[in-house]
Amino acid sequence: MRIKKGFTLRTVMGQNIILAEGNNADSFDKMITLNDSAAMLWNELKGKQFEATDAATLLVKTYGIDHEQAMADAAYIVDLMAEKGLLERD
Repeated sequence: MRIKKGFTLRTVMGQNIILAEGNNADSFDKMITLNDSAAMLWNELKGKQFEATDAATLLVKTYGIDHEQAMADAAYIVDLMAEKGLLERD
């Protein structure tokens, strides 16, 4: 999977916000905020093919949490992004 093109992460007044650009702006009527961990994953994974295990590896590397917790957190974040229409599966 990968993050869909046409979505950008911006920091607005200290909040990490996903903005839709181009054609996505017409059909994307949500405001999505990401916590710092999710924003880090977004920045690291944008433009790359990835799986939840890749996101978990980044969480372990960045925050030093155990792999089991990282997998649970990564699966949650990836599922949420997919539910909100931010991911495409290849």
